[in-house]
Amino acid sequence: DVASYRNMVVMIRDRVQDLIDKGMTLEQVKAAHPSIDFDGRYGSITGPWTTDMFIEAVYRSLQEKK
Repeated sequence: DVASYRNMVVMIRDRVQDLIDKGMTLEQVKAAHPSIDFDGRYGSITGPWTTDMFIEAVYRSLQEKK
């Protein structure tokens, strides 16, 4: 399970980076649903840690590296 989760995080990070490289804003990245194929297993639209919050955290961490 840990390896599967790690792979998911890496894939989403790479997707978000690709969208950033294309000049997309945070809202555009969220609208592109880079986590769509993982949302059934890992996603959440309510609670203390939502999918949108996760995507935002990934986006912001990648922006800081610039």
